[in-house]
Amino acid sequence: MQDMILSDKKIIIASYTHIIKGKYTTIGGPGLALRDYLQGRVKKLSCIWQPMPISDTLSVIIETYVNGSFQKVRRLLVPNWPFGRKKTISFIYFITKIRDIVSVYAAKLFLRDRYDIFIGVEALNALAGVGLRRLRLVKKVVYYNLDYGIERFSNPLLNRIFHFLDKAAVSSSDVTWCLSEQMLIERERKGVKNSKENPQLVVPIGKDFKNIKRLPFEGIERKGIVYLGVLEELQGIQLLIDSFSDILKEAPQASFTIIGSGNYEENLKEMVRKRQLADHIKFAGLLPDAEAEEILCKSAVGVALYVDTPDSNTRYTEPTKPKTYLASGLPVIITRVPKIADDIDRAKAGIAIGYKKEELVVSVIKLLNDDNFYKERRERAIAFASDFDWQNIYDKAFNLSVSLN
Repeated sequence: MQDMILSDKKIIIASYTHIIKGKYTTIGGPGLALRDYLQGRVKKLSCIWQPMPISDTLSVIIETYVNGSFQKVRRLLVPNWPFGRKKTISFIYFITKIRDIVSVYAAKLFLRDRYDIFIGVEALNALAGVGLRRLRLVKKVVYYNLDYGIERFSNPLLNRIFHFLDKAAVSSSDVTWCLSEQMLIERERKGVKNSKENPQLVVPIGKDFKNIKRLPFEGIERKGIVYLGVLEELQGIQLLIDSFSDILKEAPQASFTIIGSGNYEENLKEMVRKRQLADHIKFAGLLPDAEAEEILCKSAVGVALYVDTPDSNTRYTEPTKPKTYLASGLPVIITRVPKIADDIDRAKAGIAIGYKKEELVVSVIKLLNDDNFYKERRERAIAFASDFDWQNIYDKAFNLSVSLN
């Protein structure tokens, strides 16, 4: 039924991504999962990949698939910023936003067909798609919104621009896909209503659950803790580093692997140096998905320690990393900031805590040292994650959206 709905469609995806060691990574969001879902279901699929600032390259990549078969790839060459990324990341981010808008129109010069659906990940891409629709180069536009917050940026001007673009994308796209119900509620409070003319659908984060190579209990590193994601202060990893000496008193073999990179990386490394924890805490850097998945599946516990602030953007969206951990077989220790923390706690698929050192220490030691408790939480984590397979999520999203005809 689903394949019949999409089989005659031509679809464009415009999405940011991370490119590490020449390979895409899912840290950049669900764009890759959407590509894999559509690849064998549509008549023609074109993907415009816009690397994020911390990627190995800033050049845009255009892929085309016809009836599921890869046809060709083109590159829109963008020179890498030469003056060191860590000090100029904000400037690079600004430049890449200009690049993203230009890349959609430049890519369309190569993609000559008229497309049925344009899916723009985030507001600028969606608005570029709206421009293509006005030029009659695409028929319908989906705004795929992954990030939302009342104070998305600390800079008031940037925050106003963000909300202006978001409102424009919702009101001019044919349908908006949101990660959580909280996004719809907060937009409603700001006067952006969910309507028949501009419907907003909840399309939660999923995982390719069936293809993840989870290990049996006997095959994991029983004392291994892992973090996967961007290294920013609001991600809260500093709380675990600050707590690690106390954890080692009860679990001397405990280790912590940090996968990712970001603005707060040097601060975290300095914390590790000052506390003389380099033998226990490893920074793996950004890794391709296969390498990251191998580390995750060998680990015992995943952490998602969002800092609990009133204006945290994580309150309004659905973060990716908790489901990534769960699908890899890891019970999650998560702070009670996003809604999924309560869901994980109710399902006993991990432990939800406040952003407090004492609660974190107790939770980590319990999961690392109590085998019976750990095995129960691990089984429940896998069962919880199995309900969030990408195919089920996108089946529902397209069933509801392709009343776009």
